[in-house]
Amino acid sequence: MKIKKFTCIGCGAPKVNEYRSPYIICDYCGTFTDVDYTLGLESWNESPEKTARYVDKKADLMARINTALNKNDRQLYRKLQHEYWDYYYTTYPAYLPPTVETKEIYDAYINVCADSTTEYGFDPKWQEYGIKQNELYYSLEYYYALDGGSKVNGDDFFKLAEFFIDMTKEGIKVFYSDPKYALMNDVVPEKVHLKMKLSMFVQIWLPYLTDDEQQRLLDMTGFNMQYVEIERPAGRKGECEHCKEEIYIPEGSYKVYCESCHKTTKVQQSFKCMSCGAENKVPDYPAKPIDCGFCGVENRLIQRLFG
Repeated sequence: MKIKKFTCIGCGAPKVNEYRSPYIICDYCGTFTDVDYTLGLESWNESPEKTARYVDKKADLMARINTALNKNDRQLYRKLQHEYWDYYYTTYPAYLPPTVETKEIYDAYINVCADSTTEYGFDPKWQEYGIKQNELYYSLEYYYALDGGSKVNGDDFFKLAEFFIDMTKEGIKVFYSDPKYALMNDVVPEKVHLKMKLSMFVQIWLPYLTDDEQQRLLDMTGFNMQYVEIERPAGRKGECEHCKEEIYIPEGSYKVYCESCHKTTKVQQSFKCMSCGAENKVPDYPAKPIDCGFCGVENRLIQRLFG
């Protein structure tokens, strides 16, 4: 069968089962691992009326946010950012990370969104980065291609692209090193978050580039958008432990994601230590090393499959 080439950041396994949301969950260890913006755009376009309402509401909120910033009103700025992020995910629940499973986690996640955007908004360094990015953006020149479409001058565009990529990588690194945002290590892993940021940039600009320039941008960001032919690995049909829908369980998997209820089912509850043979409970994150509770030897549950 032909599937999009997604590889788990936790255990290295390929995505096997079909997926119906923008977020990709590993079929072997249950790790939130990637984002497919093709499905994200489908969610955006499914209701033009809803999208129009969202655009109007966002414009109003952003105008008020900029006013608060100009007045140096940090408290109001943060309040409006909280209102925006809550409205965004309420309007487009498909964009909410699948790891946000409870009201408690949702509230904490929205607070992180509001706190981090406020911190960056009032930081002089990131304000300068924003000014530099705008300068590069507004210096771009466009032309009409032979096919009638509008294209951007490649030399100027790649100055913007290189700056954006470097700035994004720096921002993600700083963000995840801050203990205030420790929640995000479980909600949206650092590697996935970086992919999301870069993928948005790629999706916006690809139509404005020539074929060679498109390939250059995809190579720079790691988004080659290739599809591959693979054989479905051996496995069996099973039942989601939450909603009872049928799921396909690849041989050797520990947690399988259900596309119907967006929860994972544990398909192996225990494992035997590779050293002493004692039976241990499978951890919540099977892709991570686990020490045997009896002899202390480190076990890697997925290593035998995907190294």
